[in-house]
Amino acid sequence: MKRKSKKSEEKTYEIDSDLVLDVQDLRKTYIMGKIKVPALRGINLKVKKGEFVAILGPSGAGKTTLINCLGALDFPDSGKIIYNMNHDGRGQNITEMTNQEHKEMRLNRIGLIFQFYNLFPVLTAYENVELPMLIAKKPELKREQRVKAMLKIVGLEERMEHFPTQMSGGEQQRVTVARSMVNAPLIILADEPTGELDTETTINIIKIFLKIKQVGQSILMATHNIRIAEAADRVLNLKDGKIISERKGGKDIDKIFNLDKEE
Repeated sequence: MKRKSKKSEEKTYEIDSDLVLDVQDLRKTYIMGKIKVPALRGINLKVKKGEFVAILGPSGAGKTTLINCLGALDFPDSGKIIYNMNHDGRGQNITEMTNQEHKEMRLNRIGLIFQFYNLFPVLTAYENVELPMLIAKKPELKREQRVKAMLKIVGLEERMEHFPTQMSGGEQQRVTVARSMVNAPLIILADEPTGELDTETTINIIKIFLKIKQVGQSILMATHNIRIAEAADRVLNLKDGKIISERKGGKDIDKIFNLDKEE
């Protein structure tokens, strides 16, 4: 899909006021030499305000492509990705936005979490979390208050002056979670956020997701881990670029892992 170079028109779409995100018939095909590889084949999904949704699927199912398209890091060949920008029932389709508008979306509207943390090693935990607010030119006092609040939520208020090399993998991922929330995004998009973590740390990260969900944060998490997916409100099964089924989640994360240990 060709990107516009000029500022896009302020075209809006009707969207249910309870929704944060409405994805319609999303399609993406990669060309590898003479071979076409379909990654997304007509994805339709909705995420409500304060909802935690898991996209469950094996490697190669299209999870990362989907997250990248929703996060304005990659672009579909066709379809709509409509965000309820002002919670007023009028949404904007990010596939119609300019590159500059995509940057603004990633900075202020979309919180991104990846498997490998993507922290700056020369910055402390505090500075890594503060960085999006600095780029957005938020006032210093507001930055300080917000960063400290986010680090407290993820349990790192005592580690804010530590550098990533002085922290465990789980602590680094918690810094990433705090950073994803710092500009109060519409939604957090997480791609295999626990893929490199041990079981105890994985449980703690999911508990943080559940905690921030309770205060109204929407989360869409892509994972291959069946157990942690069951803790989400809904589980969408992705296979070969298609959502093939949906089921209710909402299981207690501690019970999920305790039952597993007893088997």
